[in-house]
Amino acid sequence: MDDARAWDEFCDQLRRAGHNALEAATDPLEAAEGLRFVTRLLSAAVDMTVAYADPARPAFVRLMTDRRKFYGDNPDTDYDYASIRGRHGYRIAGERGTSSYLACCVYGRNDDGSTRIVANVSDRDLDLTDGRFEIVLSADRPDDLGSATWVPLTPDADVAIVRQYYLDRTAETPATFDIECTDRVGPPPPVTAEWMDRRLRAAGSFVSLGTEFSAAMAAQLEERPNEVVVDSEASTVAGFYPTPDNKYVGGWFQLGDDEALEVTGRPPDTRYWSLLLMSRWMESLDTSFHTTILNCSQVDLEPDGSFRILVAHRDPGTPNWLDTAGHRQGYVLFRWMQATGITQPKFRTVPLD
Repeated sequence: MDDARAWDEFCDQLRRAGHNALEAATDPLEAAEGLRFVTRLLSAAVDMTVAYADPARPAFVRLMTDRRKFYGDNPDTDYDYASIRGRHGYRIAGERGTSSYLACCVYGRNDDGSTRIVANVSDRDLDLTDGRFEIVLSADRPDDLGSATWVPLTPDADVAIVRQYYLDRTAETPATFDIECTDRVGPPPPVTAEWMDRRLRAAGSFVSLGTEFSAAMAAQLEERPNEVVVDSEASTVAGFYPTPDNKYVGGWFQLGDDEALEVTGRPPDTRYWSLLLMSRWMESLDTSFHTTILNCSQVDLEPDGSFRILVAHRDPGTPNWLDTAGHRQGYVLFRWMQATGITQPKFRTVPLD
């Protein structure tokens, strides 16, 4: 394929993504955010499929930030992405820090191209000698593994994501780490037209399919607003690159000016849980000026250990308010991490007064 045709097809995919976002939106805010969402997917796609796409020279890139949100990003989490391949070997090494949770998850591809979880190791699995850690990713277990933790790779493995969760970012020290390919030989080859063609196809597909997938997911959930309709293990939502250490529970809020969504329940035995509001595009809502997420260190529990959280457009004058930040509808989602004793929360609409 010639370069001009590859570029034209890439631009056509972006055009379709933008039109799909506008068609899925139900108000001007969702339309504007939908177009912004397409640009955020494009920004991530350039990093994932072009700038950081060489599995023989891997490097971590911060995939989601407070300015680049998609696929259910959690404001309490750092996501560092590296491109890998199952035919290579890798070593991830660094300082543990004090973040509340640290893990490395490897993803691969099913025969139909969909994402699947290959393996996951968390800080519970690591040898943290002197506050340092090493993770070896390879098809075969090395003889000289030492204190490193081995993660077996399958031939289809193509992504590694290191996650860090925080209960309080101001009080915790992030882990620092790097990745190297342990069997790289020689300098990288020069860029070719064929390589760029494949990269453009991958970037365009990520944006186009990501927009379609996100719009379809929201359309399905909004048919049953203010109910608990999401109760998912990570394997059932693998396309969003989840962690298998989490269980995802929630639904879709849809509220009038004088309504609130009352969320009640009892937290499980877990090292982290939170309730998060997201837009139609599975983007966490603004946290700079609005409280759109509450984690287990921030929720005021009832005397019996249960919680009561109100989702509303304005302050109800009670503890545990989640601010919709100008959105009349969107996701409301729990994350239960490495949890036991989970009981499903209850949703109901109540008068804001």
